[in-house]
Amino acid sequence: MRYRPRRRQKCGSARRWWTRRSRKDARAMCWRQVSRFQKTLLALALYLTLYVLVSLALAPAASVSFVSDELRIGDKYVLMFLVAPHSPLFSDSDGAEVFASRRCGRCFITNNKGMLPMREYDAVLVFGERSLLSQTMAVMDPGRRYLLEARKRCLRNKLRRCFREPRLTAFGSRETYDLCGLCRRLHAERNNSLM
Repeated sequence: MRYRPRRRQKCGSARRWWTRRSRKDARAMCWRQVSRFQKTLLALALYLTLYVLVSLALAPAASVSFVSDELRIGDKYVLMFLVAPHSPLFSDSDGAEVFASRRCGRCFITNNKGMLPMREYDAVLVFGERSLLSQTMAVMDPGRRYLLEARKRCLRNKLRRCFREPRLTAFGSRETYDLCGLCRRLHAERNNSLM
């Protein structure tokens, strides 16, 4: 009897009459026929699928809040910019809610640097100590800069539910205001400039 070398079987050509052990051998042989590059691609695809599934399961739900069209019109609202390091970002609805909850009028505050250039704001509120009043900022005219004195907890709550009302001091005139008082003053200034 002559020795015949066993031919490699293709992956799909396993026959029914093979025993269970020979079927396992055929599957193992099929896996050995796959190149290292193909195995790497398969492993990467599995890891990527697992990553996407885990990230979708753990990602927080997106929250969307719409603001009425009136807030988008800068002529009707007094715009204020808050300079406060390490403070949470004010969304559009948060910026309007600060004044709406106090029933102050049409004012809007934000700390979003990309919203408008600094010269477009009616007032810039700088969070800090009284010692900042002696410093000047080249970008803004001192008549439009105000020092905001409030507790950090009030700032973390986005100027709502404050134990003590935030106090604002003008850099130029050293006059003090609360948020509603400053809102009314800036509205009066705007109305006078339009007439």
